[in-house]
Amino acid sequence: MRKPEKDNNDKSASFGKVMHVVLLFLYVIILSASFFKTYHKVFDEKIFLGGDNAGYYILGTALATGQGYTNIHSIEKTPHNHFPPGYPVIIAAAMKIFSTNIIFIKKLNGFFLFLSLALLYLIIRQLTGNNHVPFITVLFLIYNFHLLNYSFIMMSEIPFLFFSLLAIWLFMKTDFSKPLLKNGIFLLLILTLSFNYYIRATGLSLFVGIALYLGVRKNWKYLATITAGFILLALPWVIRTQKLGGSPYVHSMFMVNPYRPELGPMHFGDWFSRFFQNLERYITREIPSGIFDFIQVTNYKNPIAMKEWIIGIIVVLIMIYGLIRLRKYADFFFYYLLATFGILLLWPVVWIGVRFLLPFIPLLTFLFINGIIELLTLIEQKTIKLRNPLIIPLTLVAISLFAIKSYGKESLRILEFRAKAPYPKKYNNYFEIARWAYKNTPDTSVIACRKGQLFYLFSRRYVTGYASTLDKEKQIEYLKSKSTDYVVLEQLGFASTKRYLFPAIKRYPEKFKILKHLKNPDTYFMRFLPELGYWGTWKDDKKNGRGTYVWPNGQKYVGGWKDNLKNGKGVLYATNGLILEGTWVNDKLNGLVTIKNKSGKILNVSEYKDNVRTKLIFQNQLVPAK
Repeated sequence: MRKPEKDNNDKSASFGKVMHVVLLFLYVIILSASFFKTYHKVFDEKIFLGGDNAGYYILGTALATGQGYTNIHSIEKTPHNHFPPGYPVIIAAAMKIFSTNIIFIKKLNGFFLFLSLALLYLIIRQLTGNNHVPFITVLFLIYNFHLLNYSFIMMSEIPFLFFSLLAIWLFMKTDFSKPLLKNGIFLLLILTLSFNYYIRATGLSLFVGIALYLGVRKNWKYLATITAGFILLALPWVIRTQKLGGSPYVHSMFMVNPYRPELGPMHFGDWFSRFFQNLERYITREIPSGIFDFIQVTNYKNPIAMKEWIIGIIVVLIMIYGLIRLRKYADFFFYYLLATFGILLLWPVVWIGVRFLLPFIPLLTFLFINGIIELLTLIEQKTIKLRNPLIIPLTLVAISLFAIKSYGKESLRILEFRAKAPYPKKYNNYFEIARWAYKNTPDTSVIACRKGQLFYLFSRRYVTGYASTLDKEKQIEYLKSKSTDYVVLEQLGFASTKRYLFPAIKRYPEKFKILKHLKNPDTYFMRFLPELGYWGTWKDDKKNGRGTYVWPNGQKYVGGWKDNLKNGKGVLYATNGLILEGTWVNDKLNGLVTIKNKSGKILNVSEYKDNVRTKLIFQNQLVPAK
């Protein structure tokens, strides 16, 4: 009697499995096609104008060519301790196996983004138990402006995202009830977690999240193992950075403004101000603009509007609800995000923008979408009480497919426009100067410039920076200490060149000989000649006191100055070897003047008035009178 009903149930279950597979296949096809079509549209072959991406490429080249983890763009080739070596290792491996071509290395990040989205799909599927939420999340992330933008920039954010998600996936796959030595996935998790830290130091937050998860569950054996393994694997980099003077990131964190070192270090009260300033900015601007393409921050200097507060708070609350409603691992993701923002909120307030938040945008986007679905489900359960729980997610899938083109239209338009546009004129000039340097300077030259790593890619000449000091004399001494041969004066839009370098050039113009000048905007390539021109004391920005002046022909004056003119006793070393000792008044000889030869023997003594000899007082008989 019951057999037909059982057969119907079996058929229904079988049909459900088939539909599940068909729907999964369809989702994968849609997402893959959307990604590759979108990525092809927006891919930009130009080198990103931030200096860090050039730095990563240079470090990868150093590793790939067997020169170690060194700054091969500097003449000293000093060991590098600024960026962790994880991403340069990836670049070096790609160079050795595939190609050194910059465009290929840029596309490698696109490959990592594709893998990241695939991993995210699997993670969300495991968290929610369905394919609809991961489909909606990944679909919107494919059109995320910030993720797309960084997917073709040689920066560590996208590889960091991939290895973070890989570590999370391995963590979720780990059976913590198994014996340690038989748990291969857990051992792989330790390796992935450690390598993630080697890509970006904020990978520490993922380790903290997992450690807290295990600690709360009193899984001491696994906690001790993952802690010991992570520390042992991370220790070599920590020791190296300490030997090389410590991490620049840590040093920057303890400065009021790392771009204005003259402002000094942080004080106790500054930390509270920094924390709340960062918290305010993340809630009102960077979290909303990070996950929604239509929310843009045009000017961070503008006061935060009430509208931004309302939107930000609503978005964060929905994310929190989405986190609370997770069936699995809600506490782990809470610990992970708590550790992450614990680090980000201590960053200097000048480190603005979505960049530092970028690797966490996929997780935040998922939590927001999950929060929306859970809220709609709650409303549905309290009101209309639909029989099929899949109606809400399937409806959202349909809405997403219908709306995604309009949603991503503006982002794609901007990125596509950037990809097709040439470099800005100021950077065109900068790169043209670099190419000129490649053709017209010795390959051992040292060039001081802003964004030196970018300049190196086009010039293949050693580069150095300039000192962040308002002291013009210290700037000259710094350039000398770096064996500087040439200097680039550009208008890339950074205040540091105008603040620190230009004043030194303005005060000591004779020490900077213009070799190449490009207009609109003015960009100069100069020979640095520290031995030429004036060197001495100043008052009211004029030569006053004792000083030395050297002319290009080798003639030199050592003596007194007043208001930029030679005044007082001094010695003039002429190009013919004669030495003239006398007194100057407003740049003219007045009074007794003694002329000697190279060995110091007096040749004659005369009286001068306004640079004219009026009387010969003594004449060495061996020297004919003049």
